[in-house]
Amino acid sequence: MFFIQCLLVAILAGILRLDGRAFGQNLTEQPIIAGVLVGIIFGDPYTGLIMGATIQLVFLGVVNIGAATPPDALVGGIMGTVFAISTGMDAEAVIALAMPMGILGQMLGILCRIINTNFNGVIDKAAAEGDTKKIDITLWTGCAIFFLLTAIPVFLGAYYGADIVNAIIQALPKVVVDGLSRSSSLLPALGMALLMNYLYEKDTAPYLFLGFVLNAFVGIGTLGITFIGAIIAFILYNNRKGAKA
Repeated sequence: MFFIQCLLVAILAGILRLDGRAFGQNLTEQPIIAGVLVGIIFGDPYTGLIMGATIQLVFLGVVNIGAATPPDALVGGIMGTVFAISTGMDAEAVIALAMPMGILGQMLGILCRIINTNFNGVIDKAAAEGDTKKIDITLWTGCAIFFLLTAIPVFLGAYYGADIVNAIIQALPKVVVDGLSRSSSLLPALGMALLMNYLYEKDTAPYLFLGFVLNAFVGIGTLGITFIGAIIAFILYNNRKGAKA
């Protein structure tokens, strides 16, 4: 029975991973949602909700922006909930385990993205040839990689326990960890470059650089810059409204 439960949890993790990649952005991969679903599988949705909400607080400030790959809240949330229900760990112990598992998920997420970049040329060629079937197959292959590299480690961690997760992290060669870390630092820059390629405009660029200067040199946080931006937008709106009148 435990084997079946771990298998179902692994499949659930793989499916939730496709949220935002194939099924729209429904936020079902957040720990508070994943925890309840894991709790239902293990027959204890109450503990699933409590642990999911607790782990959600840990990852509350983790946001995927562009191609950035932060610690994996889905893997950390699911594995933490599994250990809490199956072993009776308290919240403090689960939180201590959630972050290392989230870091492992982060490394696997970077690996998924590195693998999927190889499909860009395949899709471009298929698009030039008008081969829509090949495009569909390639896109779903990319989704399958995300599914497998989420489901497999979740199953191994759930079935064999937390020790195997820590053992995997410790067993990774330093060159692999360093390479993934370098990739992780480059991907946010790539993501911002791609976003700027679509969003950059001469009229609004000064406000972008103003926000950067306020953060980097003045030390104003994101929330403060948001309020400043809202004030500037309100002033510009009123000025243009008055000019039209």
